[in-house]
Amino acid sequence: MFYNAGAIRTLLKVRRKTDGVCDIQAAIREGLALLGYSDPVTGNGIRILAMDGGGIRGLLVLEMLKKLEELTGKRVHELFDLFCGVSTGAILSFSLGIHHTDLNQVAEGYKDISREVFKQSPLWGTGNLVWSQAYYDTSLWEKKLQEHLGTNSLISTSRNSNCPKLCAISAVVNQSRLSAYVFRNYSLPWRVRPYYSGSSEYEVWQAARASAAAPTYFEEFKLGKFLHQDGGILVNNPTAVALHEAKLIWPNTPIQCVVSFGTGRSVPTPTDIYKSTPKSSSSTSWTDKFYKILDSATDTEGVHIMLNDLLPDSVYYRFNPYLTEMISMVEINQQKLEQLERDAIMYLRRNEDKFQEAARVLTEKKTYLNKVKDWVNISKEIYGL
Repeated sequence: MFYNAGAIRTLLKVRRKTDGVCDIQAAIREGLALLGYSDPVTGNGIRILAMDGGGIRGLLVLEMLKKLEELTGKRVHELFDLFCGVSTGAILSFSLGIHHTDLNQVAEGYKDISREVFKQSPLWGTGNLVWSQAYYDTSLWEKKLQEHLGTNSLISTSRNSNCPKLCAISAVVNQSRLSAYVFRNYSLPWRVRPYYSGSSEYEVWQAARASAAAPTYFEEFKLGKFLHQDGGILVNNPTAVALHEAKLIWPNTPIQCVVSFGTGRSVPTPTDIYKSTPKSSSSTSWTDKFYKILDSATDTEGVHIMLNDLLPDSVYYRFNPYLTEMISMVEINQQKLEQLERDAIMYLRRNEDKFQEAARVLTEKKTYLNKVKDWVNISKEIYGL
């Protein structure tokens, strides 16, 4: 413990003396990240971006992020201190947080990868499902993730001063109980005992692969002693986990803004409700019960309702468009994808005021008093006060 504190103090002193020397500054940033030190946030409080799972429906999230960039005049990685995603949300977190990829390019890349990976003959896919428990070509999926996200370690991304804190959630399935696992591009402070297991030692593409290992779509993913599947089977809305992580990283900093993006929902119709109601106690099969339990476990709106009650309106913003049709996470039909984007545009129009309010809160500048407090706190770290 004392070793960590001393190492942090030394690195902070060297950083002050070598300001402007890029290579040294990058190495110091990585060293501080390994030791669990985080610089103060750039705003008046912590700004969090959380993104649900949903496969190709992640295109909805990209449309909503475009709106925030348009309203603020800033890139996504400049607007948030912490990104947290699950499955498709994890892939977006790494694309936008590490590589700062243009949103239009991310959308086109998503479509291209989907057409290649999810174009499967039913006969081959069914046979593959029997032998490997995966309908789609997992090796091709891994290759594409490596090409688009890279093979750098998570912790090494902290060398870039413009890279925010990033975390991605998977589900560990080879223990006595399912548990969430958090891939981080940072270490937590040495005083902290995290609730969720996690690591920063793996490569970026591996973290995305683990978080997006959707059962029956792709094979499970083994890393170390853990077997990972899609984080969405436990935490399909990662906003609460993001808040937990943020308070561990910056324990004495208030929350300035939380923006949570869903990947679409449908309005239940009377017909749907009638169909889902068993006619007698014996009419519900075990399969039906299993899927109802799974739907309940991955319900994204339950987390939203809880956070909406706990956080002030001026802090918490949840955006989750209603869809004309709830399409599959592996949909590649061009017409359905175009309808998905039309639904997103209509949602943006209907929620213009809410997006403007979120943009205003996100761009609030740090007060002079808070800047002074940050300087004092860093000086205390350096001189061990």
